[in-house]
Amino acid sequence: MGLLAILKGEQPGIIATLLNYKNVGQFGEYMTEYALKNNNLKGEYIVLKNAYIPIKDKNTEIDLIMFHEKGIFVFESKNYSGYIFGKANEQNWVQKMENGSKHVFYNPIKQNNTHIIALANYLSLPISAFTSYIIFSERCELTKVPKSTKQVVILQRNKMLKNIRKELKERKVIYTKEQIKQFERKLKPLTNVSNKVKKQHIEDIKQKYETNVCPFCGKKLIKRAGKYGEFMGCTGYPKCKYTTQIQGKLTNNKIRI
Repeated sequence: MGLLAILKGEQPGIIATLLNYKNVGQFGEYMTEYALKNNNLKGEYIVLKNAYIPIKDKNTEIDLIMFHEKGIFVFESKNYSGYIFGKANEQNWVQKMENGSKHVFYNPIKQNNTHIIALANYLSLPISAFTSYIIFSERCELTKVPKSTKQVVILQRNKMLKNIRKELKERKVIYTKEQIKQFERKLKPLTNVSNKVKKQHIEDIKQKYETNVCPFCGKKLIKRAGKYGEFMGCTGYPKCKYTTQIQGKLTNNKIRI
């Protein structure tokens, strides 16, 4: 954390950090939420977190949604370290650690696009009404990722507020205070779902994404034990160093779609 950012109210202090830390993934979301909600932006707006939006016969969970008088912003937080590689149309992106190990994670652009489609349908709004923000931790290096566009912004958390402020400055007011409250009333119940809904959401994702085949070399993945717990590793090791955390037991990141 940066002292200047703390003094400016853009990051929580040490005590707030200790009180709100549960795991790395959750803390990344908290940091993003704190930056957005702590009177750091001008204009009328609200921020909702962990909303379970219905899509077909399932739900998709959204990290954070900001309904601002100048637009609707949907945030997907990735509190990763290491080097990040990925292309806009690829199914998976890669996190490469300094020790050479690689971890695959679902393309966050596609992931947040699913969120936006569900949200657009639920609110009866066009896709163009939403801006996708993919927020990565300052601990990682965005080595090779797509450049930001007007609809999809990809950046590290310490650059988020500056980018949003610039974007809001260039936009016109399109939603009234009452419209923003209407959005809140409609979505607020979806942020307080039962544990049964949350568990079913995790099971749905596990069924969709669990695999025992290495995406790099095609060899079988097997369960291994390491310093930080169990993980799936390629049987082609040491030639292939691909590893991935076991779905449903992530320590760094929540399972989401």
